[in-house]
Amino acid sequence: MEIKKPNNTEITRKPSGKRAALIVFAILLVLAGIGVYSHKSSNAKPQQSAQTPPAFVRIQTVAADKTVRDSIVQNMSIDAVNRVRMIPRVTGRLERLHVKQGDRVRAGQLVATLEHDQQDALIGSTQAQLASAKAEAERARAEMMNAKTNLERYQRLVKEGFSTQQQYDTIETTYASTRASYNASLAKERQIAAEVERVKSTRMDYIMHAPMDGTVLNDYALAPGAMLSPSSPIADIADLSKLKATLRVPELKIFVVKPGMPVLLKFDALPGEEFQGAVTRIDPYVDPATRTSTVEIELDNAKTGDRLRPGMFGQASIVEREFKNAVLIPQSALHGIEEARYVFVEQDGIAKERKVETGLRQGNEIQITGGLKPGEEVIIFGGANLKDGEKVTVQETKAES
Repeated sequence: MEIKKPNNTEITRKPSGKRAALIVFAILLVLAGIGVYSHKSSNAKPQQSAQTPPAFVRIQTVAADKTVRDSIVQNMSIDAVNRVRMIPRVTGRLERLHVKQGDRVRAGQLVATLEHDQQDALIGSTQAQLASAKAEAERARAEMMNAKTNLERYQRLVKEGFSTQQQYDTIETTYASTRASYNASLAKERQIAAEVERVKSTRMDYIMHAPMDGTVLNDYALAPGAMLSPSSPIADIADLSKLKATLRVPELKIFVVKPGMPVLLKFDALPGEEFQGAVTRIDPYVDPATRTSTVEIELDNAKTGDRLRPGMFGQASIVEREFKNAVLIPQSALHGIEEARYVFVEQDGIAKERKVETGLRQGNEIQITGGLKPGEEVIIFGGANLKDGEKVTVQETKAES
C-alpha cells in the first residue's frame, strides 16, 4: 500500500496569503493617515502667515531745538590784519637784537641795533661844522651891526655938514658888504644844520624801533655780528588782536556775499569749537582762471581768549541763511521722491504715513518745514518696507555707557 506524504508547500502558502493581505491593509491605513495630516497642515499655513509679528523700529521724538544754515564753505588759513616784517634800509652788522620770539612789544620800542660808529663820527663832524658856521654868522652879524652904526652916524654928519657925500657912500658900501657876508653865513649855517639832520636820520636807519603794538612772531635766530642787508628780515611783528582769512568764492555765489555777513570758522587744532567773524572786503575782480573772487573776513581774537594764531588752518562758512528752532530728522527716515516726501509716525504701535515738506540739508540730517509737530514720534529705522497702518514694535535704544 502506498502512503502519500503531506504537501508542506501548500500548507505554508495559505497562511502567507493572509499575511500579505494584512500588510497591504496596513499600508493603506498609513497612506490615508499621511493624507489627512498633509491636508490639515496645508489648511494651517494661511493661518500662520496671518499672524506675522510686527516690525521692529526705532523712533525719534520730534523737537524744534536745532539750528540749520545754508553756507558757502571754503578751506582757509588765518593771518594777522596788521603784520610787519622788519627789514633794514641799510647794510650793516647786527650789534644787538633787543627782542626775541614771543615777546610783546609796544610801538616805538627798540627792536634791533646795527653797528653805526661811522655814522656817529659823521654826526660829530657835521655838528662841529655847524658850530663853526654859527660862530662865523655871529662874527658877520657883529661886523654888519658895526657898519650899520657907522652908516647911521654918517647920515647925521652929512645932514649937519660935517661929512662929505663921498665918505657917506663909502660907509654905505661897507655896510652892504657886511650885510651880504652875514646873509651868506646864515645860509651856510642852515645848510650845515640840514646836513646834520640828514646824517642823524641816516643813523636812525641803524637803530630800528617797533612800528606798532604786537607780538614778535619770528626773530630769525639772529646773533650779534650777523651781516644784514635790505633783503634780510630782522623781526616779524604782528598785532594778534585782529585776525583775517582770505577765501575764494565761486563766481556764481559772489553776488550773494555782502559786507558784514556772518562767517563761522572751525580750526583743525580746536576740534568741536566754532568762532564767528564777518565779511569785510569783496574783491570786484573775478579770476578768469579759477572763476572765483577773493573775499576777506575778520574776527576779533580777544573774543576767542587770544587762542588763535596766524597760520592756523580750518574751514570758513559764510552764512547765507540761518533757521533757528528748526526740526531736523535723519535723512534715512525720509521716503518717497522730491514731489511726494513722507515719513512714518508711530502712534500706539501703529505706523502712520505722514506727508512732509523739507528744507535744508545739514550733514546726515534734513530740515522738516511742515508735516511734523514737536513731540511726535517719527520712525527713523526699520521703516523701509512699512505700510500705512501696519503694526510696529518700538525697539528701545540702549544708552551708551
